[in-house]
Amino acid sequence: MDGMMKVAIMTDIGKMDYVERPIPVPKDDEVLVKLEYVGICGSDMHYYESGAIGDFVVKPPFVLGHECCGIVEEVGAAVKDVKVGDKVAIETHIYCGECYQCRTGDAHNCQHLKIYGISCDGCFAEYATAPANCCFVLPEAVSYEQGA
Repeated sequence: MDGMMKVAIMTDIGKMDYVERPIPVPKDDEVLVKLEYVGICGSDMHYYESGAIGDFVVKPPFVLGHECCGIVEEVGAAVKDVKVGDKVAIETHIYCGECYQCRTGDAHNCQHLKIYGISCDGCFAEYATAPANCCFVLPEAVSYEQGA
């Protein structure tokens, strides 16, 4: 999908603004999600108010937000379990699937772990890409807010 999207970006401690960025393109194992709801987590507030939580420091400009839900707009060539039109909640932790921790069922301790809105740009945007294995298809009865 070509085009631009609005992104809420933390420009400094205690300051936010909107910018336009290109809509991201999903890789072969990713999906593009049109975000319908993104919650504001306690960690978002800590980063906004002080720029850090312990050793985790964000350096503006930075996109916060990781509790999100939306509709799949595009799927990468290798994606099989998620399809266009699915309502999905996105797991906040992006794991590699290949390191020892991932292979032994301990993906939240992945050696290459990324976390939306903490160690990589978050989801305060109109669209986000996510690995298909981090997307959980939700029943229609679950609201976007509940999914996030």
